[in-house]
Amino acid sequence: MLAQPRSRGIRFFLLLPGLASAGVMLLAALFLTAWTVGGVAPLGFGNKSLIVWPLTAVGLLLGGASLWLGRDRAGPMWSLVVSRILAGALTILAGASTYENVADRDLGIDLLLFGDRVVGHGWAIPGRPAPNAAVSLLLLGLALGTLDIEFKRGRRPAQWAATITLLIAFTAVVGYVNGAAHLYDIANTGGMAVFTALAIAALSTGVIFARRTAGLAAILVDDTAGGVLARRLLPAAVLLPIVLGWLWLWGQRARVWDRADGPSVFVVASSVALVWLVTRSALVVHATDVQRARLLVREQAARHDAETANRSKGDFLAVMSHELRTPLSAIIGYQELLADGITGPVSDAQRQQLGRIKASAGHLLQIIDEILTYSRAEAGKEEVHYDVAPVNAMLDEAAALIEPLAAEKDVTFSVLRLDSPLAVQTDPHKVRQILVNLLSNAVKFTDPGGTVSLRARDIGRQIELTISDTGIGIPPQYLDRIFDPFWQIEQKATRRAGGTGLGLAVSRQLAYLLGGEIAVSSIVGRGSVFTVRLPVRAATRRSGDSMGWSGTRPVELARSTDLSAAGTRSG
Repeated sequence: MLAQPRSRGIRFFLLLPGLASAGVMLLAALFLTAWTVGGVAPLGFGNKSLIVWPLTAVGLLLGGASLWLGRDRAGPMWSLVVSRILAGALTILAGASTYENVADRDLGIDLLLFGDRVVGHGWAIPGRPAPNAAVSLLLLGLALGTLDIEFKRGRRPAQWAATITLLIAFTAVVGYVNGAAHLYDIANTGGMAVFTALAIAALSTGVIFARRTAGLAAILVDDTAGGVLARRLLPAAVLLPIVLGWLWLWGQRARVWDRADGPSVFVVASSVALVWLVTRSALVVHATDVQRARLLVREQAARHDAETANRSKGDFLAVMSHELRTPLSAIIGYQELLADGITGPVSDAQRQQLGRIKASAGHLLQIIDEILTYSRAEAGKEEVHYDVAPVNAMLDEAAALIEPLAAEKDVTFSVLRLDSPLAVQTDPHKVRQILVNLLSNAVKFTDPGGTVSLRARDIGRQIELTISDTGIGIPPQYLDRIFDPFWQIEQKATRRAGGTGLGLAVSRQLAYLLGGEIAVSSIVGRGSVFTVRLPVRAATRRSGDSMGWSGTRPVELARSTDLSAAGTRSG
């Protein structure tokens, strides 16, 4: 499906950890600056509920810096290490404050910063963060310190700790909006400051979205219809109850409605707002689905056109290869007549030129046969004719075709046959084609003086044919691509080794049709090893299955012979 540009909502959630950490660090620095210059009134510190103690500001600064450095899992290692160190410092600081609140003991850390100014505010316990603020900072430190820890079933302790922290901070914010002091002032100590609650809520949200692998965070950054719906509903789900609750209280205080009418007005307003929100979200999701359906139709049409073009290409290759093969066979026939002297005496120089014609024609015929085999296999029309064939005989036939090539290039060629006769049920012509393709490649990419070997092994229900060479080898990044049709490591027109790039592709596909497989291992500069494994008994696979072909014509079993009677045939 065509990739769609990410919406502004998704981009916002992706940037949220960085925005939250930067904003909290800036706010904490502003708090500390205000305490330094002594002008706390412009920041609203004159109100009892808005005091942010220096120790709390330091905790927010540590949390913001830790989130900023650790927000990207793929970031530098030093950044992640420093992030964990800062998270540890925050945990220790918040843990000490929590211990002071629980045990009612003074560890002497509350007045370390700006002690005189803090005492000047006349609090019974000056400088100590409120219990809910201390616990929230402690949970934040633990979340930041365990940001990349994951348990079974994808459970992350950081997500749980950050979610609990977010609920504590959100409760405090709701308490400030609705004038419910017991929601932010739990122990009658002044409670969590509104700026502290907002900063902790921002940091908690940033931690949740720093690792978007599961849960609501993963849904909100998803391009699916579920992600669209979640991004539409979440802001309203958070803000709508707060706004309606505030309007309810405002109406009662202003005597717009009395206590009996207030709940009814709240219910009506909530219902209207939710119906409007659901309708709007449904329209957006519907539009998204319609757009995706159109893209799917376009994709299916494009795929159909591509498949049609691919079939046309295969048909063209098959027809052209067949048409080229007919006159080429005539050329080879006339060459043989001339070489035999049917039309008159032939001089040595003419015989040499006729030999070159025969060699070139044979090479061209081999290329045409490869293209024909590839086009038939791609179209699902390649047929397998099973017979019982001795393994050593198939090795000898392939070796007879390769030995002249190896001798011409001064490459040592050896064949290690089976010690005992073994006949297998297979298509001997296709096995020979596989071996010739792999052996000719081995000779082609082996320098003069090198070695190429063919070895057969009986491994039970399979035979293993191994082609080894001491050639140039194959880089690891190309081991998967060498079996792609028409692909070669040397893609330039001036490459030193010729060929169509179909030999390995055809060999692997033929091996698959025979119920086997081809594996490769290689070391650059030291050579390659191709291992062909074929079943001893015939396998029934469909031409075109699994190897990326479109055909579904079944393999035809031309002749099936009981191997138990053929096991004594000589090899």
